[in-house]
Amino acid sequence: MKTHGLLGGIAALTTALALTGGTSAFAQSGNDFYKGKTITLVISAGPGGGYATYVLTTTAHMKKHIPGNPDFVRQHRQGAGGVVAANYLYNAAKRDGTVIAIVHRGAVSTSAVFREKGVTYDPRKFSWIGSITRETSLCVSYQTAPVKTFNDLFTKELIVGGLGPGGDTDIYPNIFNNLFGTKFKLITGYNQGTAITLAMERGEVQGRCGWSWSSIQSTQASWIRDKKINLLGISGLSRDPEIPASVPLIGDLAKTQEHKDILELAFAPLEMARPLLGPPGIPADRLKMLRTAFDKTMKDPDFLAEANRRKLDVSPLSGVELEKLVTRLMEKPAGIVNATIDAVSRKDRMEVQFKKIELQSVKTTLDDVQKGGRKIVFKAKGAKHEANISGSRTKVKIGGKDAKRGELKAGMNCTVKYSGNKSQAASVDCQ
Repeated sequence: MKTHGLLGGIAALTTALALTGGTSAFAQSGNDFYKGKTITLVISAGPGGGYATYVLTTTAHMKKHIPGNPDFVRQHRQGAGGVVAANYLYNAAKRDGTVIAIVHRGAVSTSAVFREKGVTYDPRKFSWIGSITRETSLCVSYQTAPVKTFNDLFTKELIVGGLGPGGDTDIYPNIFNNLFGTKFKLITGYNQGTAITLAMERGEVQGRCGWSWSSIQSTQASWIRDKKINLLGISGLSRDPEIPASVPLIGDLAKTQEHKDILELAFAPLEMARPLLGPPGIPADRLKMLRTAFDKTMKDPDFLAEANRRKLDVSPLSGVELEKLVTRLMEKPAGIVNATIDAVSRKDRMEVQFKKIELQSVKTTLDDVQKGGRKIVFKAKGAKHEANISGSRTKVKIGGKDAKRGELKAGMNCTVKYSGNKSQAASVDCQ
């Protein structure tokens, strides 16, 4: 007797399971899925930077909390501030849970909201796993500045240093002048944060806005201890518990709901400083495993000990919290989005000066090359100097030919053009 329709399908399925041991007819699922698997970890930044350091430290411990203990293999996809990696994750990556990523926070939060060029994804549809830390950013003034509190900014001018258009150091003072009528003045064009701190000591500028709390603690802890800087206000959606309660959240100073919404959009990327996510459509059970493993890792004593040794701040946001935050941002009314764009881009309420970087040229021998060519150590006028080497902005030549920073070696005789100790080199020409 022949079996037709649904009964025939069941019979065929039963036969297949019997012949294959009941597993090979289906992809593995449940707790067995990751056994023997490798997870591809997409990183939107280059090797050795903050994003890579954070995520590689995390996944080294996270793997033991995923059933099956899969290995991770990294894949760097740089470009457009994270948009290249986000586009790949959304449009091309496997959706079975074997590809996850860490992507620049702005690319997967506000870039889509602001309709930036090249964005072909909806952040609400990503599979959000968690953020390793939240970033707390501050506006500060140096001890000699007339501005001691944020309220002083309504009546007194504060000259702050900036890293260039598009950076928090330039964007935040401009927003505050536009929304609140504060009196920030900007001198921009410093090539790195340490150059701004030196300018504060010299009296060239009086403060900095858009300075992460973790960076202040790691590079200028004595300034906090000795009260060399005034903490004026927090640019962000949440407060680091180590910041005194007397320092206000700048968002709380907004007097209208529109201004509160604008600041939420502007500050949102800080809340998800190191986001870990997957492509849309990861099966629910696998996403749950990844989220659970992430949450357990954030409390893992071994991970926390290593993060402490590496001076990595850990203040996590869960996958569910990330999902809610991104959804809230994407659902902001068009009027608020346009008002935020205007608050960021309008330039007529802040005086801006561009600093001319004075370069010096020194012929020297490289004493050491660190971090795969990202830092060189040499002597200048008898003193030890360091210079950072950018993969895109520092011109490197060896033997008269263009070269990559990774080809630099200790012992090479080079001409280094840079703006001073611990600055970024403009060029390194070696023989």
